[in-house]
Amino acid sequence: MFSPVKSKPQKLSVHLSERLVDVAAARHFEQLSGEVYQVAQALILCGLPYEPTSKSKITRKAMLADGSRVTVTFSTALEGFMPYGSDRCLLHFLLDKAVKTRSRFVNWETATEFLIAMNMAPGGKNRRDLRKRFARIRGLTIGVERTGPHSNDTEIMPVIRRSHLPTSLDRRAERRGQTVLPLDEGMVYGVEIDEVFFEELMRHHVPISKELISSTRKQSQLQDLMLFLCWRCYAAQSESLIPWEYLRQQLWQDDTNRQRIRTRFVMAIRTLRGIWPELQAEATSKGLSVAPPRDRVYLTARAGFTRRLP
Repeated sequence: MFSPVKSKPQKLSVHLSERLVDVAAARHFEQLSGEVYQVAQALILCGLPYEPTSKSKITRKAMLADGSRVTVTFSTALEGFMPYGSDRCLLHFLLDKAVKTRSRFVNWETATEFLIAMNMAPGGKNRRDLRKRFARIRGLTIGVERTGPHSNDTEIMPVIRRSHLPTSLDRRAERRGQTVLPLDEGMVYGVEIDEVFFEELMRHHVPISKELISSTRKQSQLQDLMLFLCWRCYAAQSESLIPWEYLRQQLWQDDTNRQRIRTRFVMAIRTLRGIWPELQAEATSKGLSVAPPRDRVYLTARAGFTRRLP
């Protein structure tokens, strides 16, 4: 039986609180857009760093609802930082476009729609930041090991196989009528998702409300925990308990305070329940207790009809 969370919540920023209140009100009055991002399961199970890091490899371990285990290793294959912070939102956006179009190619003009989708001004600074995020994401490599009762499967793959973004040089060449090598037929600028990663993405993706992602884009840790709660309730067949030690291996980002993960989940549960009252989750002393949502009412209306289990 789930009871109300009694621990004192941490304070949210004023702007985040206002955005989440707007999302809650829109859902209550059935005015949510209904748009979902199809998020890669690997990125929900094991999050990217929250701050810049000098590490070139990070490994996370997770247990799925069916009892199988997943180990995800992030590494960077190019010079520069590993993706961090709000870079995850751009990655969610790009991969969602690939799933919805069923194409590994995402063009640059589509990618710049990210700024509008995240309610960001399409001005110079945000566009420069977008390029920097691309520069970090294009070097990301993910290794996934899935261990079940009868098999052990591994895949090592870059997320982006190739990328070509416009520079002033490219633009001048275009104006002079010079040919620029396209990534795909009719597409010059953009990214090509790795074929193996794309297959993994099409097999294992989870619908997440667009508004939930855009409203939490500046608080990556809260976003990760809320997305994890959405996924576990989405995949759950019955109530289960995930020990804190498992979640520490899976989601904790170099924080030596093992007790703090429970406090953060208390905040995430309280925040998400404000939007989605049917959420059934509780941060107990032993671990995170999760179950299917009350009356099977999912955060996104279509989720119950399009469930993709692990």
